[in-house]
Amino acid sequence: MKKKLSKQAIMAIAIVGALVVAFAVFLPLYLKNNEENRELYKEQKIKITAFGEELGSFTIEELLALEGVAEEEFTAIYDTSVSDPVEKAYSGIEVKKILLALGVELYDIEIATFKGSDGLTKIYEGRDIRKDGEIFIAYKVNGQPFTEGIDRKGYTRDTEDGGPFVSIKASDAYSQNRCKLLTEVNIE
Repeated sequence: MKKKLSKQAIMAIAIVGALVVAFAVFLPLYLKNNEENRELYKEQKIKITAFGEELGSFTIEELLALEGVAEEEFTAIYDTSVSDPVEKAYSGIEVKKILLALGVELYDIEIATFKGSDGLTKIYEGRDIRKDGEIFIAYKVNGQPFTEGIDRKGYTRDTEDGGPFVSIKASDAYSQNRCKLLTEVNIE
């Protein structure tokens, strides 16, 4: 005796099939569009664009060589949904100082978009960029480099994942204003 599938089961199979087809079609497009960011990640560079003009792609060493730019120590709260908040010591470069060294007029900034190699973005307001000691490109935590890539158990370690570069908003009490795997900064 054959059992007939219910209408709900047929609909569920159809939906799953459509999602599989959509994934198969859109994944190659996404990978092609994100190829530049993956290449920047491999080269450990950050591309900086301001008001539609590409200012360059820089290693940390190249950014530190800019006039008025230096490594800075700062603290920020690290908090995950499965851990208690902890204040950690970070080393990085204040974004404001990078932009000033590159000749960007800070008061023209409305938003700054930080993009990771995985395509995820974080947007900061211009006032956050202009505020002293607020937005950093960090590359060390507690004196150690960030672990490259994403590690779902990263919160259990002394360092953090998401490296080599992570944008951090120093005043954020919940670690929600970060862009891991950072490869691009776009100023508008």
